[in-house]
Amino acid sequence: MKKLLFAVATSIATPMALAGPTETLGLDEPFDRYTWLTAHNAFTSNGLIRNQRTTIAEQLEAGVRAFMLDLHPFEGRVALCHAKCTYGPGTERFATLLEATILPYLDTHPEAVITLQLEDFSTLAQLKAELRRVPRLGSVTFDPTTWDTERWPTYRELISRGQRLLIFSLNEANSGAIFTAHGTVHIMPTVRYTVENYWSLGMTMLTHDRSCRSRWDADVQPLDRTSIPGKPGWRPLFTMNHFHGLPVAHHAGHDNAFEELRRRYLDYCLPAAKRKPNYVAVDFHDEGDAQAFVDWLNRLPDAR
Repeated sequence: MKKLLFAVATSIATPMALAGPTETLGLDEPFDRYTWLTAHNAFTSNGLIRNQRTTIAEQLEAGVRAFMLDLHPFEGRVALCHAKCTYGPGTERFATLLEATILPYLDTHPEAVITLQLEDFSTLAQLKAELRRVPRLGSVTFDPTTWDTERWPTYRELISRGQRLLIFSLNEANSGAIFTAHGTVHIMPTVRYTVENYWSLGMTMLTHDRSCRSRWDADVQPLDRTSIPGKPGWRPLFTMNHFHGLPVAHHAGHDNAFEELRRRYLDYCLPAAKRKPNYVAVDFHDEGDAQAFVDWLNRLPDAR
């Protein structure tokens, strides 16, 4: 922690030319040492209320590597919807996203690792039926039970094993080993494997609550929790949420400004979590300096 604070104090306010996390850190750090740009409600670019203006395919090309997705049962399938599914071209099925966007990107970018953070309102039966539509999914998902290590696998080890898609779910009933006819898909329970701060800066852009408190019961899931049950030496991955309840594109430039993000981290989230975030979740990722902030974080030493 002292090493990290010293590096922060002596670092310049604005990073140099942007580089991806693996360009900065290489491939041989444990996965919990990296920070990734994360799109909140990544699927909403063509919805009535948008949190992003670009599609997930475009977000991938822009360097986003983690995606927050809401899943709801809809017309016999599991669809990407926020709060309520509606009829129309904007309601994409989860299997379609995986088959048409996520897996092809992994195929064409052999060193890419992608994270999905699910808020899943489907039943286990509904989710299984949807995942059966993606035969190759089990072969690429990360399964922590297959790793007998005292730390997270390194980025290179994930690539070498082919486990390049990390999936977390807030629906614990829909986590663990999901058996399908085409193989086993592993989904990690979010509350066990991650920590995150309360998600809202305030409902509207008139409020900026920069406090960094746990989204969950702080006595049970504090932000500075250092271990994962059953995985000695593995730290929970830390998601730093930084967005408003009501998304407004023209205000995102303020929320995602480098100094605004840096201030939130240094003054609030670093003291609370005592470490760098692994995921920085924002609305309208292409507004402001979120990518630059993530790059700056990756240049800092680890807190350990």
